[in-house]
Amino acid sequence: MSSQPTDTERRALREAAAWHTRLRDHTAAAADDDHRAWQDWHAADPAHQRAWQKVQAVGAQLGRIPAPLARQALGERSRPPRRAVLRSLAAGVGVGSAALLSWRTLPWQEWQATHRTAVGERRDITLPDGSLLALDTGTAVGVEFNDRERLLRLHTGRILVATQPDAQGRRFSVVTSQGRIVAMGTRFSVQLQGDGQCHVSVQEKAVRVLPAEGMPRELQAGEQTRFTPLAAEPPVAADPFDASWRDGGLIAVDMPLGTLIAALARYRPGHLGCAPEVAALRVSGAFPVNDTDRALAALVSRFPLQLRSHTRYWVRVEALERL
Repeated sequence: MSSQPTDTERRALREAAAWHTRLRDHTAAAADDDHRAWQDWHAADPAHQRAWQKVQAVGAQLGRIPAPLARQALGERSRPPRRAVLRSLAAGVGVGSAALLSWRTLPWQEWQATHRTAVGERRDITLPDGSLLALDTGTAVGVEFNDRERLLRLHTGRILVATQPDAQGRRFSVVTSQGRIVAMGTRFSVQLQGDGQCHVSVQEKAVRVLPAEGMPRELQAGEQTRFTPLAAEPPVAADPFDASWRDGGLIAVDMPLGTLIAALARYRPGHLGCAPEVAALRVSGAFPVNDTDRALAALVSRFPLQLRSHTRYWVRVEALERL
């Protein structure tokens, strides 16, 4: 059993993850400066070198699980008794009805969004001012640029923003139902969560979080918070791999299995769940989001787990049954 990382190691991991993203997303004009700055950071501390190796190694795991193995893993428990099949078909009808109902009841603002992604889809957009807007799965966002401000309205899902300086000096903000996030020359992500809260994580520079009816909070690079219309929680250290979905994967370091499965479920149609008895199992690794079958195959190949599936649209991760 590996020990928990120290505060120094966690900080180095956050910095390494930020450098990984920055070097991938830099513009041609900034490439040389970024690379020189990364070299200085890398050489400054052996902890930086170890963290960089870990980020590279974990990221390289993406794509290592071949598709046939993934299909086999799902097929191991894919022949349930006839009654189970009938139950799964009924569940499928329920899922379809729920999807239709949700389609009919979605807020009209969401359907007027400028950009949307479907379940499992991710997309990068270059905004009119040159800023980067990355949309995660199931996201809807409106773009409202005018003479006074640069505004994004996040209706659902998660986005990552890397702002560019504006010749007109316009403020860059993201607005949600909980309030407003004001960028201060930065790279940050915003996610609307199922519990009605908004999650904000900062990779570079800083942002100001303004709850609709609460006191503002300022977040620095490497910090995150959640907020409601009434208040923002005190900042805490950000997950160093919070934006790993942009690389096509979810990177887990000592993460509860239930948390990982809930995250993977956002990229997959139908139901993907986790049995309560294994939800607290701690897992580490890189899991591809563009092929969740492969991600699940990776889990059952590394941990004492198995998959129970009633068609591809109903899958549960369970403890491995011993013969």
